[in-house]
Amino acid sequence: MKLENAFFDRRILVIFLLGIASGFPKGMIVSTLSAWLTDEGLSRTSLGLFGLVSLPYALNFLWAPLVDSFRLGPLGRALGKRRAWILLSQVALVGLLMLLSLFTPSKELLAVGVICLIIAFVSATQDIAIDALRIESVPVDQQGAAASAGVVGWLLGNLLIAGIALWLTAWLDSWNQIYLVMSSAMLFGVAGCLLAREPEDRARVSGRPDAPPGERMARWLQSAVFAPFIEFFRRNGPQMAAVLLGFIFLFKIGEAFLGTMSIRFYNEIGYEWAEVFAYVKTAGMVALGVGSFLGGAISIKLGASRGLLVAGIAMALTNLLYAWLAVTGRNDTVLLTCVILDNFTGGVSTIAFVTYISDLCNRQFTATQYALLASLGNLGRTTLAAGSGWMVDLLGGRWEVFFILTALMAIPGLLILLWLIRHGARPETQRL
Repeated sequence: MKLENAFFDRRILVIFLLGIASGFPKGMIVSTLSAWLTDEGLSRTSLGLFGLVSLPYALNFLWAPLVDSFRLGPLGRALGKRRAWILLSQVALVGLLMLLSLFTPSKELLAVGVICLIIAFVSATQDIAIDALRIESVPVDQQGAAASAGVVGWLLGNLLIAGIALWLTAWLDSWNQIYLVMSSAMLFGVAGCLLAREPEDRARVSGRPDAPPGERMARWLQSAVFAPFIEFFRRNGPQMAAVLLGFIFLFKIGEAFLGTMSIRFYNEIGYEWAEVFAYVKTAGMVALGVGSFLGGAISIKLGASRGLLVAGIAMALTNLLYAWLAVTGRNDTVLLTCVILDNFTGGVSTIAFVTYISDLCNRQFTATQYALLASLGNLGRTTLAAGSGWMVDLLGGRWEVFFILTALMAIPGLLILLWLIRHGARPETQRL
């Protein structure tokens, strides 16, 4: 199928819609929550540590075998296994976001943290089912288009939900009202779920079907977690595999530090939340969309490894622009320059990174190895970036130094990538 036809395939459009829906919850517990916590007077250090509520996104491969195994009774029989998990997750997310709107962080911070952690867990579970539906619904020759549609949808959904929430600050009296209103945005995902067609269930049960639950779970863990890791290390060799995993863990650390604190930074240099929506989220969405689509073209033109190297260098250099903004203070022209270039390079690097780790996967274990590698990248960003607020406080609020350091954080990952390229570890040559 031609590329232009693939993107207008009904299945690809549904994946794009589900991608948008999967980006909504994280937008509400990261960017939007950062604004709410800032208004509630939380310190930068506390704000950074609150980023740990996103940890389930880095660990969802641990319960992926459960999502893959259970059909959810009558709901699964009515909708199919994948759509049942997606719909159940979406309904739960609506309820959890409504519950979150009943609390005030300055008075009930622990409750807010626990609810956000549960939201991340349910959202990460939804992502497991959406990824499985994407992989199973689309033939091999359209997997690239499907992956691009899903990633672009997620990025735009994440920005869109946060942007609308910030815009609503000019119209609604409290963040509690905003979260109550925005909980209804998950209905967008419900529409995508109902439009989707359940893929054929190709699951095959190995061993005795009447085996005890513990034995069946052990088989699932062996095939879904251990076997893909063992194959990855055997194919690449222990040293090369360890270097590849280290690179994936480190590559986007600088971007994560910047992203965790950016909302707080805009507010501290004098921008109201509605202005952040007008300047940052609107222009950012356009630049992100363009960069995401160009990211695929760059990876095709240069190859996955070299495309990622170019994107990584551009991403690091863009972080330096924020140091410029920190020095100038409130300046709309500088802000727009930073936002447009940051989101453009972020889109390019995200698609290049997805392409890179996708090409590292053996086709026999594509879904599982991709989930494991993507989770490793999320784990690095989530855990290390939790110290971003502490770093700004340690620097005495000198934001320009902080942003320079975020650019320097990209150097280890880029040096490892250069080593991998020079030693012939090009993922585009590894697929089986």
